[in-house]
Amino acid sequence: MINLDITLWIQIVEALLMVAILHYILIKPVMSIIKEREEQFKALEKEINDLFSSAEETLKKYEMELEKARSEGMRKREALKEEARKFEKELLAKVMKEVEEKKLNWEKQFKAELEDLRSKLVAQKEMFAKLIVEKVLGRSV
Repeated sequence: MINLDITLWIQIVEALLMVAILHYILIKPVMSIIKEREEQFKALEKEINDLFSSAEETLKKYEMELEKARSEGMRKREALKEEARKFEKELLAKVMKEVEEKKLNWEKQFKAELEDLRSKLVAQKEMFAKLIVEKVLGRSV
């Protein structure tokens, strides 16, 4: 059986005193370390979230710049194509003009040679007529 004398009260006081001492020596420092770790984890989590948002922002900027560069490249390519088309048209017009000039020169030259041949043939008309008559009649005129 349990005796309710002074030793019981001493035991209770000792137990409470031990709890208080252990609380200040063990539990309080361990709890403060746990709180510090929680704060460190929260700070690290906040830093990670900030880094993620910064990375997302940087990625968005990169994509915007990339799209901007692509559209600028497309615009420059179209400008170069248009410039090439203009150059092609100019060159084609120049070549066509040269061809037309050469054609006109050849035509003039051909007409001049034709007129020269006609005039020579007309000048020799009498001679050809005599030759034909000689061939047909078989005698000279």
